[in-house]
Amino acid sequence: MSPNPLRVILVSGSPTCAQTLQSYQDQTQLSSTQFFDLLINVHLALNDAMGGGEKFDDLLKYVDSQLSPLNSSDRTRIHTRQQWLKRIRNIPFRTLDNLYKEVMDIIQKDSDTFGNLPPKHLSIYIALLDDDRNQLRYVATTKDQTDLLLNKTLQHGEGVSFQILETGKWAYFNQTKNHTLIKFFNPLAQKQSGSFVIIPLKRLQQTYAYGLLGIDTIQDKKEKAFVQHDVQFYEGIASALADIFTFVDFDKNMMKILQRFTYWIKQRCSNVLAVDYYTYEPASMNNPAERLLKHVVKYSNGNLTTFDTPKTINSREQVFKYQLEHAAVTCQSVIASFLGQTHMIQAIRGRDNFCFALVDTIIDEKEELPSSEKQDLISMYTCISKSVDELEQELIHDTIKRVLNYEQNSDRKRLTYLFDRTWYTDICDTIKQLSSEKIQEFIDDKTKWNDETKQILSLISRIVKQKELNPTEYIEELLPAIIEFDPTAEEHVQNNLWAHVEPLIQTIDRSIWQQPSSDVIKIFYDWLNLAYELTTFSKAQ
Repeated sequence: MSPNPLRVILVSGSPTCAQTLQSYQDQTQLSSTQFFDLLINVHLALNDAMGGGEKFDDLLKYVDSQLSPLNSSDRTRIHTRQQWLKRIRNIPFRTLDNLYKEVMDIIQKDSDTFGNLPPKHLSIYIALLDDDRNQLRYVATTKDQTDLLLNKTLQHGEGVSFQILETGKWAYFNQTKNHTLIKFFNPLAQKQSGSFVIIPLKRLQQTYAYGLLGIDTIQDKKEKAFVQHDVQFYEGIASALADIFTFVDFDKNMMKILQRFTYWIKQRCSNVLAVDYYTYEPASMNNPAERLLKHVVKYSNGNLTTFDTPKTINSREQVFKYQLEHAAVTCQSVIASFLGQTHMIQAIRGRDNFCFALVDTIIDEKEELPSSEKQDLISMYTCISKSVDELEQELIHDTIKRVLNYEQNSDRKRLTYLFDRTWYTDICDTIKQLSSEKIQEFIDDKTKWNDETKQILSLISRIVKQKELNPTEYIEELLPAIIEFDPTAEEHVQNNLWAHVEPLIQTIDRSIWQQPSSDVIKIFYDWLNLAYELTTFSKAQ
């Protein structure tokens, strides 16, 4: 009998293969590159252990020979389920009602087609965590559960659901009457017994899930109703839902970033006429390479409008739309003139280095942004990019960055004001990079200090150091304190001096930014303005 080639790998002591296995042993998911790397090393170890001459196809043939043969009904079931999963992934992420209905219909149809006779009636529901992860809300159910479950919430600690969320592992209960951890919204269901499958919705790299797919036969009183391949299919559906919800969550959080971006446009860039936001999004999960440009948000005259059904941009309609699509395809920012207006189109790049959105900031063609507004706009574009990078890091790699106090206990607040916090920390980094010589030059040039400059510095000194500092103390005392200052910390939020900041911000003469050495005082002003905003919403909510 020939040796088992996979056993040969384990005992052959191939250093390369062993190192590869060691490097991936703590990962539950591998990228396509990592999997290919592992597969190649496995093949090389096999080839070496069996005396060379081993073809890659031989490994595939061996693996195939170890699998149990599939009969025609198995093949039909697998093929049909693959097509159903493709149907789910083809549904645009903006049409959630259609998605929920399709999922419910497919699960019931699968049971009717491949389940044991007699057919079983399934109760199906989808629940999602709120932003602060304290409660689950049922967002979709089959018709028999609508009155009982739809829009109802499950609090942390109730039932088995939060255990599933925290472990990220599915659970199957053959006989629900024997499990006290199951939460029954219908008291009569406690006296009945059926089967219950609960699948976590989670993204590839995440352990903690953010929602659940539940399926039960309690109404049918049918125990032991599901077999292994049923649960595997439900896992596939949950995976498809998780991928789609990734887009939903990302889009929802991008809207929060856009809301704060346009808020600051209104505050800082009075010469901006309008802002348009376009997404460059996959047509479906099945074909992510095919992308569509859609007009999602318009900001004009101080009003922000989000289109419920974004309009797809057709580049053949006019030259300007071609400019938009060109910016998206090449992921390059452009400036274009059209119908008497100048469009500053900023391409937003994702972690995959492809464009996923455009921000089109519009001014009058005859106008030019003042240098201070142009500087603010560039800073805000940078903050959008950094906020997006942080969102992607969180959604894809499950790493959450919490910097200020307000972010520790509320994900809702953290995500709502991510743009502001990004800008604030960016300003702190800028202050950190200021050279002592530049600060000293600013301090010595007293002829450029007007009353507003003195007010800004006085307020910062008293807020950060609780006393009026002499300018000679700025380098050694004030700057380090500013960099480490958390305006949302409880002891700072209650400071009465913040009441003096708003009048200064509202009435400040922006012409002072045009003076020599104004770059330094503008940095201090920006810091005070952002610190005030962060403090204000921390106090209000």
